[in-house]
Amino acid sequence: MTAPATRTTNRLAPVALILAILVPIAGAVLGHITLRQIAQTGEAGRGLALAATIIGWVGTVAWFAFWGVFLTMLGAMAF
Repeated sequence: MTAPATRTTNRLAPVALILAILVPIAGAVLGHITLRQIAQTGEAGRGLALAATIIGWVGTVAWFAFWGVFLTMLGAMAF
């Protein structure tokens, strides 16, 4: 009797998720790259890569929004 074949998880998927939390833009880009690799190879890890992509883009938008509001408020206080 043979053991069932197991799919390996793409090694970039958890890295992309960690990067999405620490450096959102890098995690988002790596998440897209990982999703493309998973589609080509059939590896596991699509959920991790998708989460990294979403968290990365949301974090990037939040980062820009924060700095936009902060700099606007700073400019308003100058007058």
